[in-house]
Parts: sequence; structure tokens; C-alpha cells
Amino acid sequence: MLGALRFGFHMRRDTYAFIYDDFLNDRKYERGLAALDARLASLDLVGRAARLTLFRSAKEIIESMVSQGSDTVVLVGNDQTLDKVMWFLPDLDVTLGYLPIDEPSRVAQILGIPKGEAACDVLAARLIETIDVGRLDERYFLTEVALEHTLAAVDVEGRYRISPSVGGSIFIRNLGSLAENGAASADAKDGYLEVVIRPEEEKNSRLFRRAAALETRVMLKTGEIVASQPIEARVDNHVMNSMRFKIGICPRKLKLITGRRRRLAPEGEGLPNAEKTANLPFTTVQMQKASTGGGIGIRTSLRG
Repeated sequence: MLGALRFGFHMRRDTYAFIYDDFLNDRKYERGLAALDARLASLDLVGRAARLTLFRSAKEIIESMVSQGSDTVVLVGNDQTLDKVMWFLPDLDVTLGYLPIDEPSRVAQILGIPKGEAACDVLAARLIETIDVGRLDERYFLTEVALEHTLAAVDVEGRYRISPSVGGSIFIRNLGSLAENGAASADAKDGYLEVVIRPEEEKNSRLFRRAAALETRVMLKTGEIVASQPIEARVDNHVMNSMRFKIGICPRKLKLITGRRRRLAPEGEGLPNAEKTANLPFTTVQMQKASTGGGIGIRTSLRG
């Protein structure tokens, strides 16, 4: 059971604010939470604590704790707990800590944070990284925006539009998802979003099966996702619907505590840096207007 003395706001002004997700109310987590609490206490990591509930917004809870002096917000839960606060947290002057208890915990793996009480040692070490966050309309995101089975286009800084010519998936990556090698699939410290366009696979076509192994990748700082009809975009673990979304990068917007084995950037082949556009396989590029800017590149690469 969680330490009762940490709940409420009658204590001294601590720097840590521990936010427990509501799914941890399940009795199956009692033993693990007791071990977590004991380890936090042994490391002298104490502070205010609160639970997320259906009847009070996460934003209201965290802003209240920050106003009372907390400058490190520690989320206890899983990657979906991150999603519940990421849409507003980068606007607060705080450092983010993360204690993963259960799956999904792919972001924790990228950050080098183990599950359970071992995560407390990462928190105590306070190895802080400052990273970028993406923005879709007015919502911040940490990992990526995903659109599947779509013919939508991405407007790249007003210079051109790029889309899967036969339908496919579009990913707008900041940190990205967990790659097969355990690293992030995009670099969240480079000041760019990475657009990945992956064509659909058709089971009865050898040509399209080969196309599905290709990715077109574009770097941008601002842009738009546009479609002729409403589309569904998954932002981290949240779903939004619209015919048009503004996208952008907010450099060095979030401070977070990571482990020493963090892998915040992809490993292997570098990111695109060519200053030209091309009609890549199964990708449509529509020029918008002439531009003299630099640093926007497109690359097609084989996956796997």
C-alpha cells in the first residue's frame, strides 16, 4: 500500500510530486507498489503524491502541486500515463521522472529506465536530458503521430507536399517508436520532426510487396497534414480526427530523467540531409513554390 503520509498537502514543501495512475488501484499491484515505496523511502525520495482520477484532470492536479513548490513531476504507471500528461506538461517549468510499473513501457526502454523498484535508482541518479517535443495543433507529443491506411499528404514548410501515391502509412516522429535494436527510431534532440511514408502492401502483387519494404523520409520543422476527408491521427496513445493538422517541433522543450543506458537517437544510417526533392518509388511529391531554404532532405531506405 502506498505510504499514507505522502498523500495530502499538509506536508512541507518538497520538490518531488509523485503522480500515480488510476489503474494502479488494482490489488495485483499492491506488492509491487509497496516495494517501490520502500525503495523511494530508502533513497530519501519523498514528496507530495496524488492519484489520477476520472473526476479531476491531470492538468489540474499537477499544476496545483507545482504551484506549491514541486519542480520534479514523477509519473508512476506505464507509457499511457505519459500520454495523459504530455499534452500540457512541456509548458510547465518542471523536470519529468518516470517509474514504469507495467506494460506498455516502450518509452521507458528508450529512456533506459527499468520496470519496478529498480527505476527508483534511475530517479535518484537524476541524469537529466533536455529533448524536443512535437506539436500537433495545440497538443504536444513525445513519440510520434501515426496515420494508417491513408492518402493524406504532408505539406513540408510550404515548399512541397508529399504523400503515398497508392495509399499507406504516415508517421511524424519526434522520439519515434521503439526500434528492433532497442533504440529510438528518431532523434529527439536534433530540432526536427522526421516524416516517414510507408506504402501499403498488396498481398497479390510482388511489386507492391517490394514497395512495402521502402520508406520515404523527410525532415521538417513546420508543416501540415492535409486530406480531402476526415482522417484519424494517433498522437502518442491519443486519437484525434480532422481534415487538416498543423505540425511543428518545439526544440529543447522537455527536461526528463533518464537512465545511463538511454538510447535517444537511432543507430546506424544517418538521417536525410539532401537538399533536393525527387519522385521516389510509390511516393507523390507535389511542388508548392520555389524556395531557397536549405536543410530539407528526402531519402528512400530499405527497412529491416
